[in-house]
Amino acid sequence: MEPSSDANTQQSLFGLLRKSIISAISATVALNKWRVVVVDKPSLKIISSVIKMHEILEQNVMSVQLITRSRQPYPDVEAIYILVPCADSVSRMIDDYKSDLEQPTMERSKYARAHLFFTGALPDSLLSLLSQSPAAPYIKGIGELFVEYNPIESRVFLTTPSEQPFYALYSPHSANMIHRDLDAASDRCLSVLALLGIKPYIRYYRPGQPPSTNSVGYPGIAKTMGELLQQKLDDYYSREKITTENKQEQFDDVSPSVVIVLDRSIDMYAPLVHEFTYQAVVHDLIDLEDGTKYAYEIETKTGETRQVSATLGEQTDLLWHQLKHLHIGHVAQVLADQFSKLIEKSSGVKAASEA
Repeated sequence: MEPSSDANTQQSLFGLLRKSIISAISATVALNKWRVVVVDKPSLKIISSVIKMHEILEQNVMSVQLITRSRQPYPDVEAIYILVPCADSVSRMIDDYKSDLEQPTMERSKYARAHLFFTGALPDSLLSLLSQSPAAPYIKGIGELFVEYNPIESRVFLTTPSEQPFYALYSPHSANMIHRDLDAASDRCLSVLALLGIKPYIRYYRPGQPPSTNSVGYPGIAKTMGELLQQKLDDYYSREKITTENKQEQFDDVSPSVVIVLDRSIDMYAPLVHEFTYQAVVHDLIDLEDGTKYAYEIETKTGETRQVSATLGEQTDLLWHQLKHLHIGHVAQVLADQFSKLIEKSSGVKAASEA
């Protein structure tokens, strides 16, 4: 999925994600007061994709602690929790505030106060669990950030949780995976729409099928995904309690948006047509971790082999950003021209190339 191309740096998927997380960390606790950030593994992965550790510590943060590990208590410091909305993370958070009467062998609460932020929508059952738990008196606020997506470029993000998404959606042997993947994909799309602040029309392609066909699988994948996203979008704005007047005021300055949900069934030839851009060729020929990281081996002067890793990202590799959408033939010519200019400007490179 790719939002409109007129998004500036702050409205890019990286910028939206970064702004939301930084705001949660910096604006919650009183100015100039120290704080602790507590995360779980999934939320840490999301945060690390757009924010470096030193940037978090610059927000008056004493430390970033993983909720699944044994942690040093800071009973006089307020804690900011950024967690996925699941039962395990919520239970671990509650354990941080169990009283001495319930567990006499346990020290007093780990932190003075708790500011809870969840990466997605918090189910009512977990909200009820928090409100009735020993942690309730310590909770100063609960927020939903809607940051459950993986941006790999400024206007591109991934939606599927499976390592083999086509198998999970289309194989007759993966019926138990279809609902899980479509539900997760719709959550990720909702996060992007919520951060962009838009309420689009949802449209999907539905090929003809017999009335008796009730399966989620082909040819109803796009339909099921579209209906799931519409339902989650309606629930989101319902929980936000935005009135009709407020909605109209909020969306007056925004062009009408449409999300079109498609799947491979719309075009039989689409899987066979290859895009000859530099980026497409790289993804075809190289195994990339998370769509951006590439590891390879080089031989040193001593004859030993050493593993080197590279990251193909818009923010880390200017050349990749300039070339990725060009035709592979054009890229070869551009690189040859740039190398020729480099040789002309540097006598050292010229000598090395002639050696």
